[in-house]
Amino acid sequence: MGIAAGTDLAVSPRAVSWFRVSDGRLEYRGRITKTPFTRWCETKKGREAVERVASGIRFSLFGKRRAARSRLWRALEAASQTRDFTSAVATEAARYMELMAASAYADALPRAHVALRRLVLAPRAMIAGRAHLAMSQRLGQAPELAGVDESVRGFLIDQLVTEMDAALRKASPSAKRPVQAHEGWACVGVHVGMVWVDSLWAGPDGTGHVFLYEFPPNGLPRRDRKALEAAISRMSSSVSSLSRMQRGALVRAASYR
Repeated sequence: MGIAAGTDLAVSPRAVSWFRVSDGRLEYRGRITKTPFTRWCETKKGREAVERVASGIRFSLFGKRRAARSRLWRALEAASQTRDFTSAVATEAARYMELMAASAYADALPRAHVALRRLVLAPRAMIAGRAHLAMSQRLGQAPELAGVDESVRGFLIDQLVTEMDAALRKASPSAKRPVQAHEGWACVGVHVGMVWVDSLWAGPDGTGHVFLYEFPPNGLPRRDRKALEAAISRMSSSVSSLSRMQRGALVRAASYR
């Protein structure tokens, strides 16, 4: 289905986000922070990476595991401060929104027309899975990350997707405050909580869906904005009546496109 395995690296409300929405567009803040990496070191994959690096350290005054964590972080931090890395990740923000817009063309997804323009509901798990796959292909072998441990590169890609999704949720897109996607599409709503696919594939933050609308370049008049808000509400009620099996089948059908 193209849905990547989940991660438990949720973004804390108090954490400094890697991305933000500014003037209706998702953008990279220009730096990564250590807190998500520290949490990742306590996961199974993180502990395995630390142990592997620690086994190659002959002696450390403050402990091999601590030295291993420090070594892994320093390599990632150094790579993240290069101009090439900053440019690549800044581009990923636009590509994430482009991919989100592309998901609107999957015929199996719920849709409606408002003021002669399309409104489409897209599960977040489907978007995250596609974004993870595409980003892995682009950044997985990037020269600027050549000195970064393979497991840490995997963490980085997971966290980039998580951080972009978190920034979008924090912006609370709406018919009044859309977040631009691509080719006229905009995100006009993010709803979380509804389960579309098994959490083993979607991850703990893979519930819910976004609403995408072909937003006119000059904005919506008040009457059309109210109509869009009403259509979003009706569509939300409609999908809530689907069983988990029906929702899973819908995502599978949409993912085949």
